[in-house]
Amino acid sequence: MKFDVIIIGAGGGGYPGAFRLARSGYKVALIDPKGELGGNCLFSGCIPSKTVREIAQMVWRVKRILKTDIKTDFSLIQDYKDKVQETRFLQHREELKENPNVTFFKAKAKIKDNQRVILDGNEIEGKYMVIATGSEPIRPNFPGSQYCITSDDLFGYKTPLRKLPEKIIIVGGGYIALETASILLTLGYDVTVLVRGDKVLKGFEPEIVSTLLPLLNLKIMYNSPLLEVKKVKEDEYEVIYASKDGSKKSLNAGLVMLATGRKPVLPEGVENIGLSIDVKGHIVVDEAMRTNIPNVYATGDVNGKAPFFHAAVRMSMAAAYNIMAGSSPTDFVDFKSIPVTIFTIPPAAYVGFMPSDLKRLGIPYVEASYDMKRDAMAQMYDEMEGVVKLYFERGSLRVLGGWVVGVHAGYIINEIGQAVANGLTARDLANFADQHPATNELIAYTARKVV
Repeated sequence: MKFDVIIIGAGGGGYPGAFRLARSGYKVALIDPKGELGGNCLFSGCIPSKTVREIAQMVWRVKRILKTDIKTDFSLIQDYKDKVQETRFLQHREELKENPNVTFFKAKAKIKDNQRVILDGNEIEGKYMVIATGSEPIRPNFPGSQYCITSDDLFGYKTPLRKLPEKIIIVGGGYIALETASILLTLGYDVTVLVRGDKVLKGFEPEIVSTLLPLLNLKIMYNSPLLEVKKVKEDEYEVIYASKDGSKKSLNAGLVMLATGRKPVLPEGVENIGLSIDVKGHIVVDEAMRTNIPNVYATGDVNGKAPFFHAAVRMSMAAAYNIMAGSSPTDFVDFKSIPVTIFTIPPAAYVGFMPSDLKRLGIPYVEASYDMKRDAMAQMYDEMEGVVKLYFERGSLRVLGGWVVGVHAGYIINEIGQAVANGLTARDLANFADQHPATNELIAYTARKVV
């Protein structure tokens, strides 16, 4: 079977570009062993975890505002999560029907060369190839690791994990660890976070972290590397870790979740085409999503550029446009304009250049901030902790970046991202009449401080 484009992986890095190519008349083979579109995000990542998060936030708000304790049944939450996933599976199946130029294969792909792929013993051929095989949780090997779960086990579609014990330990200091800890704490569980080093959210701007952490009320144990997990009895585990002075200490919990990072998933046979792979196993690409092999592209988590679904979608579309241009690149992904949100309760988000970036690059800037306590929506929710900060290029007042901690951070950041992506200025933001009442108003209020 011959196609114009073979896309391996049907998540955010795969299907959006497949549909765009199909609308332009390209014959596309889309391959994924799950048999559904949506990738890890829909099966066990952002969609199910944020469904649970939204329920947890509703519980949190009822407790704060109405002073009412809600007893949550985690099995019902999981049932609802599954329902949301099924809704999106159905939606994607309908989208496939609307794109007859896309042939979907439920199969595991084995790359034969840069134009041929083996599926269940059958060979298909394509002029172009896009590798969009995503990533998976890292499962460190240590004594007792078999007793631990990952976020995939907690949030996966139809997971057997329908009830949770009172005490939970989460190992890791990244955004998945803190998001999950925050969600479960809000639902009433006793959560402890074990962190190997002395920091969490490494790579995030320090001021964002220092603003967010006090609002989370998480029990975080720093400089506490995990050594071993022992099964004490059914549904109880002893977690042994090293303390700062080098001695061994332990905690008991009914569930231990590892959130120690993710690694790229490379398709079988990828070594057959001589792709450049970095030290962490990611496929090396440029901003046009091109690999070192002229007709091969790599999008989404597998390239390590930005491990987020919305970033994968943007990369997928860029690859599609550049394929349509005959591999003469016309579309380049601006990673600095892609927002990043930490979906804790409350959340935090950022986009663009942060002060540490600007100082390193020697770019002069001015900043402006606005406290959440002065926002009408934050007052309605009684969530007045937090802040909006914007950074502008000195002189031109072009928007360089910004961050938000507090109510609707994940929504507000999109408007700031649009400003960064399109070179808008403080005057542009200040003059826009954001809907009232809405937390987006904070953007205009902040920008007015410098114009």
